Amino acid sequence: MEALLIKFSILAGVFGIIGLIGLAALLASVIWLIIRVANFDSVLPALLCVLVSIALAVGGMFLSPAPEGRAAPYLKASWEAPLEALKGQIGKLKELKDNGPWARFFRDEGASGEMETMDVIRTGAPDRVLVDETMDGWRVRLTLPREWKELCVVENDGRLNFSQKVSLQKEGGRLFSLSLIEGPYDSEGPDALPACETVLEKDGMTLLAIYPTDVQFNDEAEEIAEEYQRMQAEIPGILETVEFEPT
Repeated sequence: MEALLIKFSILAGVFGIIGLIGLAALLASVIWLIIRVANFDSVLPALLCVLVSIALAVGGMFLSPAPEGRAAPYLKASWEAPLEALKGQIGKLKELKDNGPWARFFRDEGASGEMETMDVIRTGAPDRVLVDETMDGWRVRLTLPREWKELCVVENDGRLNFSQKVSLQKEGGRLFSLSLIEGPYDSEGPDALPACETVLEKDGMTLLAIYPTDVQFNDEAEEIAEEYQRMQAEIPGILETVEFEPT
Protein backbone atom coordinates (compact mmCIF):
# COMPACT_ATOMS: atom_id res chain seq x y z
CA MET A 1 0.00 0.00 0.00
CA GLU A 2 2.78 2.41 0.91
CA ALA A 3 4.55 1.61 -2.38
CA LEU A 4 1.38 2.47 -4.34
CA LEU A 5 1.04 5.78 -2.51
CA ILE A 6 4.64 6.65 -3.32
CA LYS A 7 4.12 5.83 -7.01
CA PHE A 8 0.89 7.84 -7.10
CA SER A 9 2.61 10.83 -5.48
CA ILE A 10 5.38 10.63 -8.10
CA LEU A 11 2.80 10.62 -10.95
CA ALA A 12 0.89 13.48 -9.31
CA GLY A 13 4.10 15.49 -9.00
CA VAL A 14 4.92 14.98 -12.69
CA PHE A 15 1.47 15.31 -14.35
CA GLY A 16 -0.59 17.27 -11.84
CA ILE A 17 -4.34 16.78 -11.32
CA ILE A 18 -5.24 17.70 -14.91
CA GLY A 19 -2.63 15.34 -16.22
CA LEU A 20 -3.93 12.47 -14.08
CA ILE A 21 -7.46 13.08 -15.38
CA GLY A 22 -6.03 13.05 -18.87
CA LEU A 23 -4.23 9.74 -18.27
CA ALA A 24 -7.40 8.14 -16.89
CA ALA A 25 -9.40 9.44 -19.86
CA LEU A 26 -6.71 8.19 -22.25
CA LEU A 27 -6.94 4.69 -20.79
CA ALA A 28 -10.73 4.69 -21.11
CA SER A 29 -10.57 6.11 -24.64
CA VAL A 30 -8.12 3.47 -25.79
CA ILE A 31 -10.36 0.71 -24.44
CA TRP A 32 -13.38 2.31 -26.14
CA LEU A 33 -11.43 2.59 -29.40
CA ILE A 34 -10.50 -1.10 -29.28
CA ILE A 35 -14.14 -2.08 -28.66
CA ARG A 36 -15.40 0.02 -31.61
CA VAL A 37 -12.75 -1.41 -33.90
CA ALA A 38 -13.70 -4.94 -32.83
CA ASN A 39 -17.41 -4.21 -33.54
CA PHE A 40 -16.61 -2.50 -36.86
CA ASP A 41 -18.21 0.72 -35.60
CA SER A 42 -17.07 4.22 -36.45
CA VAL A 43 -13.79 4.92 -34.64
CA LEU A 44 -13.96 8.71 -35.02
CA PRO A 45 -15.60 9.51 -31.63
CA ALA A 46 -13.20 7.21 -29.77
CA LEU A 47 -10.21 8.59 -31.69
CA LEU A 48 -11.22 12.15 -30.79
CA CYS A 49 -11.44 11.12 -27.10
CA VAL A 50 -7.94 9.62 -27.35
CA LEU A 51 -6.53 12.85 -28.78
CA VAL A 52 -8.28 15.01 -26.16
CA SER A 53 -6.96 12.70 -23.37
CA ILE A 54 -3.43 12.96 -24.73
CA ALA A 55 -3.75 16.75 -24.80
CA LEU A 56 -4.97 16.78 -21.19
CA ALA A 57 -2.10 14.55 -20.02
CA VAL A 58 0.54 16.60 -21.83
CA GLY A 59 -1.03 19.89 -20.74
CA GLY A 60 -1.18 18.72 -17.13
CA MET A 61 2.50 17.75 -17.25
CA PHE A 62 3.50 21.23 -18.44
CA LEU A 63 1.06 23.15 -16.23
CA SER A 64 1.81 21.23 -13.00
CA PRO A 65 4.56 22.65 -10.72
CA ALA A 66 7.92 20.94 -11.02
CA PRO A 67 8.46 18.33 -8.30
CA GLU A 68 10.99 19.22 -5.62
CA GLY A 69 14.35 17.69 -6.25
CA ARG A 70 15.76 15.65 -3.40
CA ALA A 71 19.33 14.47 -3.42
CA ALA A 72 19.64 10.72 -3.21
CA PRO A 73 21.71 9.42 -0.28
CA TYR A 74 25.34 8.75 -1.12
CA LEU A 75 25.96 5.05 -1.46
CA LYS A 76 29.49 4.00 -0.60
CA ALA A 77 31.33 1.66 -2.88
CA SER A 78 32.12 -1.77 -1.45
CA TRP A 79 35.80 -0.93 -1.14
CA GLU A 80 35.31 2.40 0.71
CA ALA A 81 34.32 0.94 4.13
CA PRO A 82 37.47 -1.17 4.63
CA LEU A 83 39.58 1.75 3.36
CA GLU A 84 38.07 4.07 6.00
CA ALA A 85 38.65 1.44 8.70
CA LEU A 86 42.31 1.17 7.64
CA LYS A 87 42.67 4.97 7.82
CA GLY A 88 41.19 4.90 11.35
CA GLN A 89 43.74 2.32 12.49
CA ILE A 90 46.58 4.38 11.00
CA GLY A 91 45.27 7.42 12.90
CA LYS A 92 45.28 5.46 16.17
CA LEU A 93 48.86 4.35 15.59
CA LYS A 94 49.92 7.97 14.99
CA GLU A 95 48.15 9.02 18.19
CA LEU A 96 49.99 6.39 20.21
CA LYS A 97 53.26 7.51 18.66
CA ASP A 98 52.61 11.19 19.45
CA ASN A 99 51.61 10.46 23.07
CA GLY A 100 55.04 8.98 23.88
CA PRO A 101 57.57 8.50 25.11
CA TRP A 102 57.40 4.72 24.73
CA ALA A 103 60.19 2.24 25.16
CA ARG A 104 60.53 -1.20 23.65
CA PHE A 105 62.87 -3.64 25.36
CA PHE A 106 64.44 -6.65 23.71
CA ARG A 107 66.28 -9.72 24.91
CA ASP A 108 68.47 -12.05 22.91
CA GLU A 109 68.37 -15.11 25.14
CA GLY A 110 66.66 -17.27 22.48
CA ALA A 111 68.23 -19.43 19.81
CA SER A 112 71.02 -18.01 17.71
CA GLY A 113 69.77 -15.51 15.16
CA GLU A 114 66.44 -15.01 16.92
CA MET A 115 65.31 -12.07 19.01
CA GLU A 116 62.31 -12.18 21.31
CA THR A 117 60.20 -9.05 21.73
CA MET A 118 59.10 -8.14 25.24
CA ASP A 119 56.08 -6.08 26.19
CA VAL A 120 55.87 -2.38 25.33
CA ILE A 121 55.77 -0.29 28.49
CA ARG A 122 54.86 3.34 29.03
CA THR A 123 57.74 5.44 30.34
CA GLY A 124 55.91 8.72 30.70
CA ALA A 125 52.51 9.55 32.24
CA PRO A 126 50.75 12.77 31.14
CA ASP A 127 48.80 13.00 34.44
CA ARG A 128 51.94 13.09 36.64
CA VAL A 129 54.94 15.37 37.24
CA LEU A 130 58.52 14.26 37.83
CA VAL A 131 60.67 15.15 40.84
CA ASP A 132 64.38 14.53 40.19
CA GLU A 133 66.75 15.52 43.05
CA THR A 134 70.19 14.60 44.39
CA MET A 135 70.85 13.83 48.08
CA ASP A 136 74.23 12.83 49.53
CA GLY A 137 75.53 11.69 46.16
CA TRP A 138 72.38 9.73 45.30
CA ARG A 139 69.84 10.62 42.62
CA VAL A 140 66.22 10.28 43.80
CA ARG A 141 63.38 10.25 41.29
CA LEU A 142 59.62 9.96 41.81
CA THR A 143 56.39 11.17 40.23
CA LEU A 144 53.57 13.16 41.83
CA PRO A 145 49.95 13.62 40.75
CA ARG A 146 49.79 16.61 38.39
CA GLU A 147 47.62 18.67 40.78
CA TRP A 148 50.45 18.54 43.34
CA LYS A 149 52.38 20.96 41.13
CA GLU A 150 50.12 23.73 42.45
CA LEU A 151 49.49 22.33 45.94
CA CYS A 152 52.90 21.10 47.10
CA VAL A 153 56.29 22.63 47.92
CA VAL A 154 59.38 20.39 47.59
CA GLU A 155 62.51 21.36 49.54
CA ASN A 156 65.92 19.68 49.54
CA ASP A 157 67.89 20.35 52.73
CA GLY A 158 69.65 17.00 52.95
CA ARG A 159 66.21 15.49 53.20
CA LEU A 160 63.60 15.76 50.47
CA ASN A 161 60.62 17.43 52.15
CA PHE A 162 57.10 17.51 50.66
CA SER A 163 54.71 20.05 52.21
CA GLN A 164 51.22 21.44 51.61
CA LYS A 165 51.79 24.91 50.16
CA VAL A 166 48.94 26.74 51.96
CA SER A 167 50.07 25.44 55.37
CA LEU A 168 53.82 25.88 54.89
CA GLN A 169 54.26 29.30 56.54
CA LYS A 170 52.11 28.90 59.67
CA GLU A 171 51.55 25.21 60.43
CA GLY A 172 54.48 23.65 58.59
CA GLY A 173 52.34 21.68 56.14
CA ARG A 174 54.72 18.70 56.15
CA LEU A 175 53.29 15.65 54.37
CA PHE A 176 56.36 13.41 54.33
CA SER A 177 60.13 13.47 53.85
CA LEU A 178 62.61 11.17 52.12
CA SER A 179 65.95 10.55 53.82
CA LEU A 180 68.98 8.32 53.12
CA ILE A 181 70.80 6.28 55.75
CA GLU A 182 73.59 3.72 55.56
CA GLY A 183 72.66 0.10 56.12
CA PRO A 184 69.22 -1.34 56.80
CA TYR A 185 66.76 0.54 58.99
CA ASP A 186 65.97 -1.04 62.37
CA SER A 187 62.46 0.06 63.32
CA GLU A 188 63.01 -1.26 66.88
CA GLY A 189 66.51 0.12 67.41
CA PRO A 190 67.42 2.99 69.78
CA ASP A 191 67.62 5.48 66.91
CA ALA A 192 64.30 4.45 65.39
CA LEU A 193 61.94 7.28 64.47
CA PRO A 194 58.30 7.20 65.62
CA ALA A 195 56.77 7.48 62.15
CA CYS A 196 59.13 6.07 59.58
CA GLU A 197 59.24 3.25 57.01
CA THR A 198 61.70 1.83 54.51
CA VAL A 199 60.94 2.71 50.90
CA LEU A 200 63.89 1.08 49.08
CA GLU A 201 67.27 -0.50 49.82
CA LYS A 202 70.18 -0.47 47.38
CA ASP A 203 73.97 -0.96 47.54
CA GLY A 204 74.06 -0.75 51.34
CA MET A 205 71.86 2.39 51.47
CA THR A 206 68.27 2.70 52.62
CA LEU A 207 65.75 5.32 51.53
CA LEU A 208 63.29 6.15 54.30
CA ALA A 209 59.91 7.89 54.29
CA ILE A 210 59.43 9.98 57.43
CA TYR A 211 55.99 11.28 58.45
CA PRO A 212 55.06 14.12 60.82
CA THR A 213 53.81 13.19 64.30
CA ASP A 214 51.86 16.40 64.95
CA VAL A 215 49.20 18.41 63.12
CA GLN A 216 50.81 20.27 60.22
CA PHE A 217 47.73 22.08 58.86
CA ASN A 218 44.93 24.35 60.07
CA ASP A 219 42.36 21.77 61.16
CA GLU A 220 39.76 24.51 61.70
CA ALA A 221 39.77 25.41 57.98
CA GLU A 222 37.66 22.66 56.40
CA GLU A 223 38.91 23.16 52.83
CA ILE A 224 42.58 23.12 53.88
CA ALA A 225 42.06 20.07 56.09
CA GLU A 226 40.31 18.16 53.29
CA GLU A 227 43.09 19.04 50.83
CA TYR A 228 45.81 17.89 53.26
CA GLN A 229 44.02 14.61 53.99
CA ARG A 230 43.46 13.97 50.28
CA MET A 231 47.16 14.53 49.56
CA GLN A 232 48.12 12.37 52.53
CA ALA A 233 46.01 9.50 51.12
CA GLU A 234 47.96 9.69 47.83
CA ILE A 235 51.39 9.23 49.48
CA PRO A 236 51.48 5.39 49.26
CA GLY A 237 50.95 5.57 45.48
CA ILE A 238 53.71 8.19 45.21
CA LEU A 239 56.19 6.04 47.12
CA GLU A 240 55.60 3.19 44.66
CA THR A 241 57.16 5.37 41.93
CA VAL A 242 60.39 6.13 43.85
CA GLU A 243 63.75 5.18 42.33
CA PHE A 244 67.24 6.01 43.61
CA GLU A 245 70.75 5.32 42.40
CA PRO A 246 74.27 6.68 42.98
CA THR A 247 75.19 9.68 40.85
